[in-house]
Amino acid sequence: MNTTTHRLVGAGLIGATVLGSIAVGAITAAPATAATPRAATAAADVTRGFDIVNTTKHTLELQGIDGAGDRDGYAPTGTKIAPGQSYHYEKVYYLLKRGETTLTFNYREALGNGSERISAFQVSLVVDAVSGTSIRTDAGDAFTIHNQGLSGRLTISEKDFSEITVPASDAQRQAELLNQTCISGLASCTFTPVAKEEGKAQIRLVAGGANNTEKAREGSVTTKVSAGTTSSVETTGSAKLTINGILEAGLTHKYGGTWSNTKEETKVQPYQVGAYKNFNMWSRVLTERVTGDFTVKLGKTTWKLSGVHFDIPRADADVLYDSAERALTEQEKANLPKIVDIKPVN
Repeated sequence: MNTTTHRLVGAGLIGATVLGSIAVGAITAAPATAATPRAATAAADVTRGFDIVNTTKHTLELQGIDGAGDRDGYAPTGTKIAPGQSYHYEKVYYLLKRGETTLTFNYREALGNGSERISAFQVSLVVDAVSGTSIRTDAGDAFTIHNQGLSGRLTISEKDFSEITVPASDAQRQAELLNQTCISGLASCTFTPVAKEEGKAQIRLVAGGANNTEKAREGSVTTKVSAGTTSSVETTGSAKLTINGILEAGLTHKYGGTWSNTKEETKVQPYQVGAYKNFNMWSRVLTERVTGDFTVKLGKTTWKLSGVHFDIPRADADVLYDSAERALTEQEKANLPKIVDIKPVN
């Protein structure tokens, strides 16, 4: 891939100045930060927090930190700030002294000829006993800048509206976008169901053991089944809860009723196991596959994630159970207790 480098230098820095808005105490991270800042070492430091919020369609990468104070708190160079994330910098304020730190970010843009362009911009963070604190940037040529000087927050967004389609074949990118944006509090995420069909059954081992005696035996075992919704995209942590909520809202809007993404059952199951046999029992939870499209809107960018599917446990279907046995090996006969021992598997 061909790469060209382009430095953005605006006609003037876009900035805002705040007088007397110095925060006292330890670092407090902004929501959906790209990385945990390096903590200030002195608990009594007076600090000012700054946040650079990325609502563009690009992933920003921190390339340089110039003028960092010895006790400032920040994430290091190389930190990536994905769409919907923010970068937090905690700058220590020294009485009657001016402090300025300049951050350099770059981002990549795909060009029509298969190459890409790497562009860069800078953000300056200033604390000053006389003029107050300010945050400035030269990114205004390429992006729309919303400078909330009172809070030390700089939001960067696209100048123009755009729509990007991410197909089902790129499930990793779909997962990245859902995990990054839908929990940020900055994006709106919706799911529109398109089709329903039979899904892949969820099969789990729920009981097993052996009959190491010369007689066939009957008995019962208490099994516990817990099945959840699976998906073509891998969501993690709090994002999973958020996406499940968005899924349920989309299903209710189109099909009505209420939907649950889990199914649980505890049941006493009878069994029969032959003499000198190993025995296993499996549960089988039937699912319904719902395929649809996610729409993610962040700033002026809309992503269409097409063909995302979920296999949801069917509330109207009983849990099915299957079992099988095999002959014990001579070694198993010699080593296992001469009893029937069938136990639940959790």
